[in-house]
Amino acid sequence: MKKLVLIIMLFLAVPLYSQEIPLPLNCFPLNGTNSEDIISGQMADIHGSVYALADRFGIKGKAISFAKKDSYFSFPITKTSFQDKKEFTFTYCMYAGKDSITQAFWAKDRDDNLLLGMGKKGARPVLNIYHENRQQSVLPDLQWMWSDSNFDGGNGWYFVAIAYANDGTHFYMVTPKGSMTECYSAFAPDWNLISSIGVGGIDDIPATGMDDFKVYDKALSKEQVSILYRSESQLSTGDDTLINVETSNSLNFSTWYFHCVGLQETLQYTLQNQSDLSFLSADDGYSLSSMPDVESNNQKWILSLVKDTSKGHIFTISNCATGMNLTDMCEKILQQVPDNTNYQKWSIGQIDSDYQIRNIVKKNTPLPLYEEIYFDKSLGVIRVRINFPEVQNVKIKLMTPLGVLLNDFSFTNVQTLEKEFQSQANGIYLVTVESDNYRFSKKVFVDK
Repeated sequence: MKKLVLIIMLFLAVPLYSQEIPLPLNCFPLNGTNSEDIISGQMADIHGSVYALADRFGIKGKAISFAKKDSYFSFPITKTSFQDKKEFTFTYCMYAGKDSITQAFWAKDRDDNLLLGMGKKGARPVLNIYHENRQQSVLPDLQWMWSDSNFDGGNGWYFVAIAYANDGTHFYMVTPKGSMTECYSAFAPDWNLISSIGVGGIDDIPATGMDDFKVYDKALSKEQVSILYRSESQLSTGDDTLINVETSNSLNFSTWYFHCVGLQETLQYTLQNQSDLSFLSADDGYSLSSMPDVESNNQKWILSLVKDTSKGHIFTISNCATGMNLTDMCEKILQQVPDNTNYQKWSIGQIDSDYQIRNIVKKNTPLPLYEEIYFDKSLGVIRVRINFPEVQNVKIKLMTPLGVLLNDFSFTNVQTLEKEFQSQANGIYLVTVESDNYRFSKKVFVDK
């Protein structure tokens, strides 16, 4: 019985550090007025006037503005894509400016009734929902989100995720400074009623700015949403070129989309070719190929930041399954190699109108607060890894569940923190972290 209780406590207390994230069902990079749906290969229909906008990294023309009334784009709904399904998650980046009323996305039925959506009214986010009257007629309705989930984080780009499931709707929003809040509503929509979905303004309500709109056919968990935000605060979905730092050649002379597909110690991506929508794949040897879909770990890649330069970020790219590094072309064949020389370092760039490669220089945006506190069974230690949005003075304590102090450490002027605690015996431990601006605690189950 005691073992069963410990297992239940472990399930409730320890976060998941190996998370898989599915590929989106629909994905619109919204790079300027380009409306290509890169997952299904379909195109969206643009209505009204749309304008290119600088994205959340300050890169010009990599987001879209629906600044005028009744300006939006819509994408088709088919029986195989939406209807007869129970769960969906919408994620996107939304710019919140001085305008008091804006719309992000919406969904209507065949009678043009507004059923689903999300907008901004003053400082409050509002979900469009609906209800049925006694005659079973569908009527519009609104869900005002809780007061701590608002736009008081100031002007800038907010990351939004709305997860619809049978048991209700979970709403997540991250401020420009990286603070995430969560709300829950017992409302669960009937997807068979939906006939059209639009991104942007509706009727006389404009949308000031949108970027990287994605639809998942699962209700993503809070952990998965956190991973997606961590990824998208570093990389956009955009159509970028991978440039070999040593040779200045671009990867396969094509542009690529990056999709975060999970976290296992570090973020994992798939690389999708813009021209034919295939994915970069690797076998256990040295050769690489393109696959029409992704089904195994052979198609997952890790982008490891080497350094920042005046010309942009420099990465190495390694395959999760083989552990080998992506290199340049040899006799017109892409290869992977076991070493990690300059020939395996890559820069993310763009192709301008003159077909010249220019490196991306992203603005110095604050990183989100990210923490990992867990028991590493292979080393027999409790590991603490924290990235703060800004430099902090930090105190870490290891205690028993009853509050008995076992060990503590203090650090000054740190932004990235890594620390290990030796655990003497099996059981439940409490790790608390206090800094200038943050305080949180985690229960850790140790089972050597």
